[in-house]
Amino acid sequence: MWSFLALSRVMAEGGGADPFAGLGINLVQFLGQVINFLLIMYFLNGMVIRPVLRNLEARRKRIEESLENARKADERLANVEKDYQAKLAEAAAEAQKLRAEALAGVQQEVQRIRAEAQAEADRIRQQARADALAERNQILAESRSQIVALVMAATNKLIGDSLDANRQRALINDFFARVPAAQIAGVAVSDAPVVVTSALPLTAEEQDRIKSELSQQIGHISSIQFEVDPAILGGLIIRVGDKVIDDSVSSKVNALRQQLAG
Repeated sequence: MWSFLALSRVMAEGGGADPFAGLGINLVQFLGQVINFLLIMYFLNGMVIRPVLRNLEARRKRIEESLENARKADERLANVEKDYQAKLAEAAAEAQKLRAEALAGVQQEVQRIRAEAQAEADRIRQQARADALAERNQILAESRSQIVALVMAATNKLIGDSLDANRQRALINDFFARVPAAQIAGVAVSDAPVVVTSALPLTAEEQDRIKSELSQQIGHISSIQFEVDPAILGGLIIRVGDKVIDDSVSSKVNALRQQLAG
């Protein structure tokens, strides 16, 4: 503004002469310097400023892209962490399930082995009892002849005379295998299971005879079982259904003992 006023004053004083001469400025040189300045600015703008600006813009974009990539990387990392936690929870649940299934399988196997062991132990005990019972009955059967001989000797000595074979057989049958017909006469339970207990193992002939006599008394027998109990000493205990006929020697001895005590 001041230069413009000074230039106007000089032009007014000079009366239309070269105003730049009044200012001490060489117009040609001034114009040359202006042109040089413009050329320099043009070259600077084209070769320095614009490339620098482009580089700065490119750097800004790279920084923005880097920031965006970092943000996306953070998001991916968060998603990966979330997926990892979900997979970890799923794996833990699956492991827990597998442990529970394995534990259940082990418990079932233990129960199965325990049940098998218990069954085997029961079978061994039952077999041992059956073997012991069979061995006892075998011993009793083998000693039956000796017991019969002793009974016969005692009987002969008691009556002072010897008995023939038929009489001896009759006495033995009465002592070990006599069916108490009088007591069974009032029992009539057809098709009832029957259990006969004797002091010694009975022969097949004795068993057939007992079954035949019982059938005549109580009717048809659906099943009959013969057991041995040396404690009854002699005679028979016959169970027909829920009825018991006790004709054992031990029961008679106990009854006689109670009478004597009374």
